[in-house]
Amino acid sequence: MSAKYLGKPRPLWRVIFLSVITGMLYYGWYKWIIQEELRRYNGFGWSGTLSLAPFVFGVAIPQALRIFDPDVPGWFGWFSLLGIVWIYIVQFKLYKTVNEMYRQAGLKEPLVVWWLFIPGLNLIVGLRQIHFLSQFWANQQGLTVPDYLAENIPFLSANA
Repeated sequence: MSAKYLGKPRPLWRVIFLSVITGMLYYGWYKWIIQEELRRYNGFGWSGTLSLAPFVFGVAIPQALRIFDPDVPGWFGWFSLLGIVWIYIVQFKLYKTVNEMYRQAGLKEPLVVWWLFIPGLNLIVGLRQIHFLSQFWANQQGLTVPDYLAENIPFLSANA
């Protein structure tokens, strides 16, 4: 695989920090760019736009119509659940892709995909995904990218 197709290592601490100070806008960009990088690297997969647009529109449009159009009934806002279901599908596919990349590299799969469906554990597997995808890209490029946050919280960085 040519180096131009490798993704950029983004340590967990940096993703969280930039997401907080931008009100989660950075995290939306992060989700978009990693999907693009994975698609280029693997030669298949969903684009960042395909991964995010149904979520954003699925959540935003029903809520905006419910709030700003007095003729739209309040229950219409529940259609936002379709956008939420979509992002769970995207996350499930992302976690499986990261595990597959580790498996193909002869490494142990770092993510427990079914944690996605357990409140609380879904956050942990998401944080682990950020850390291990960053580590994968760094390893592929022969880099060492410190991730102080994940390295100091063993359940985020352990892959025994």
